[in-house]
Amino acid sequence: MAAKQFVQDYEDQRREELIKATYYEVAEKGYSAVTLQDIAKRAGVSKGSTLYYFATKEDLFLGALEWMIDECHKRQAEAVAQVQDPVEKVKALINTIFSNAQESRQFFLAYSDFVSIGTRNRRFHDQNAKFYNGCQCHNREILEAGVTSGVFRNLDIEETSAMMRALVDGFMLQWFFSSEGTFDDYRRRCERIVLDYLTGGRVQNTVSQAA
Repeated sequence: MAAKQFVQDYEDQRREELIKATYYEVAEKGYSAVTLQDIAKRAGVSKGSTLYYFATKEDLFLGALEWMIDECHKRQAEAVAQVQDPVEKVKALINTIFSNAQESRQFFLAYSDFVSIGTRNRRFHDQNAKFYNGCQCHNREILEAGVTSGVFRNLDIEETSAMMRALVDGFMLQWFFSSEGTFDDYRRRCERIVLDYLTGGRVQNTVSQAA
């Protein structure tokens, strides 16, 4: 039984190594330019190993997208769970999304490729939908707590949840292409505008008065 578990653990580790290698290769070169040989070399395995663990190249790339989404949702959920105040939850969520400039750039480059594929491939489309559904769940949880406690204005939860994600995506896109402002500047702008909308300016006004 122990030997069987060892083999399973080994194979799970190999799959994850291939998935991570695929993610980094796509982030660096773009989906269309990446070959199985590139992925195998980065993962330190033979090219044939990729097809042993994943039946097709599409399966491997889909696995990389699933891994990206799961890791993203996991980090967001953990960050939000560590604080109780709805305002602090918003800050924790945005800080997690805008956590590191290099990692955010890699994620943006890889994910934008996968979004493009999703416009023509149903399997990728469904995974992209899963990503946004998960983001909406985090947003709704925070908004419901904030509205119920009176910290946030009486808002339409669904519309506001979508708006929050749109602002995050928009600021990330602007940072990526703009030469005006640093990564932290865009994080702070995103946080300020989201909280200003949710609280009707109460949080920003309180900070100003305290200063």
